[in-house]
Amino acid sequence: ELPGIPKENISLEVKDNTLTVRGEKKLEKDVKEESYHRMERTYGSFMRAFTLPSNMQQEKVKAKFKDGILEIVLPKAEKAKPKQIKVEIG
Repeated sequence: ELPGIPKENISLEVKDNTLTVRGEKKLEKDVKEESYHRMERTYGSFMRAFTLPSNMQQEKVKAKFKDGILEIVLPKAEKAKPKQIKVEIG
């Protein structure tokens, strides 16, 4: 969940079995009332790194950002299927 952060301020990188998510939050809130004027500013950057299993298909990673929710799809590689070999006795 990344509420209040526009997608332009989010970056994802997959490299050497590591997924890195970076972002920056910049928010200004200005309230003007008859008897007072209040301005709030919140800001900051963050970075998270996750180690991925070696069986991930890094070239097929997809990300979607909607309504403050970042969804990342990390597809696994298919396992090698065992191959049965017939042995002829002759």
